[in-house]
Order: sequence, then structure tokens, then C-alpha cells
Amino acid sequence: LPSNPGHKHEKQVVSDNVKVVVRFRPLNQREKMTGFKQAVTFETAQEPPKKFTFDTVFGPDSKQLDVYNLTARPIVDSVLEGYNGTIFAYGQTGTGETFTMEGVRAVPELRGIIPNSFAHIFSHIAKAEGDTRFLVRVSYLEIYNEEVRDLLGKDQMQRLEQFDIEHPGVGVSVYAVNNADDMNRRMTVGHTNRKHKN
Repeated sequence: LPSNPGHKHEKQVVSDNVKVVVRFRPLNQREKMTGFKQAVTFETAQEPPKKFTFDTVFGPDSKQLDVYNLTARPIVDSVLEGYNGTIFAYGQTGTGETFTMEGVRAVPELRGIIPNSFAHIFSHIAKAEGDTRFLVRVSYLEIYNEEVRDLLGKDQMQRLEQFDIEHPGVGVSVYAVNNADDMNRRMTVGHTNRKHKN
């Protein structure tokens, strides 16, 4: 997003509808062995400089929990209050979206946004008082090369091609889950069905 010089130093309000966050991934082992260097800033003499404004920028040494707390936690909190929320990772293959979103589930400090969200949701439910009841349901979709696939569906050859505004999610598998372990099991099934795996 091009920057707006008049608003450079204004504090962002929590109620912004869309936040744009950038995360630079560290060099992988192959890149280090080849002698690559981290290139976070660069300039070309042929074009005038372009300025972009982001809500947050995370460097290559950023921690998974910091990324979660600053980007996803406010959205999950809003969802727990009854609002809709979306967390969407976008980038070229190999730039770290899967690590940011999934991380390494077996290592607590390396868990990504998705497993941290599971823990957050079910921790909130466990603390609920009174007659408050919750229903948590999960679906898992993949959008790749303009194809939408239901990763929890029985027929992995079937493509979801119609988005019905009056009946959103028609044809998508939906499963009720009772805890973070249930969510992780569904996520594992969906992950094995992904066409594009990082």
C-alpha cells in the first residue's frame, strides 16, 4: 500500500478493518551455505523511491508468539466477542507463510498463528462462566492456482467452484471440535490433503 505522508506518525486505531503486516523470514540453511546475505532494503537508481506503510514489520529474528500477539490475538479476541475475523497469509512460495501460520506444532515456542489461535480459543472457553455455551466448528480450505479445495472433504478430487452468497460455505465439510487437540487432528488431516505443501 503506498504511504500517505500526511498520516505517517498517526497512531493506528485498534478498530481498523484491515491491517497489513510484513514478516521477513530468516535465511534457510541452504541459503546460508551458499553465502546469501539478508536483503531487507534495496534501492534502484532508475526509479524514484516508493514508500509503503504497514501496520507492523517483523524482522527475521521475530518470535512466533510476538507475531501472534501483535497480529492475530486481537482478531481472535474479537471473534470470541461474536465478530467475524479473518487472518490471511499471502506470499510467494518459500517466503514463510506456512511457518508463520502453522509453525512447528510439537515445539511450543515455534507454534504458528493457527495452533496459537486454537489454544487461545479453548482457553477462553474453559474460563467462561455461567450458562455460556460455545460451538466451535472447523473447515479447512486450500486456494491454489485459482482452485478452491475442501481439505477435509471425502472426495479430494472435487473442486469447490461456486460461492453462493445466500448460502455461504455450501458443500464445505464442517466438523464440530471440543478442544485444541481435536482442532490439531483436523488440521493434520487437512495438511496431508494439501496439493501444495511447504
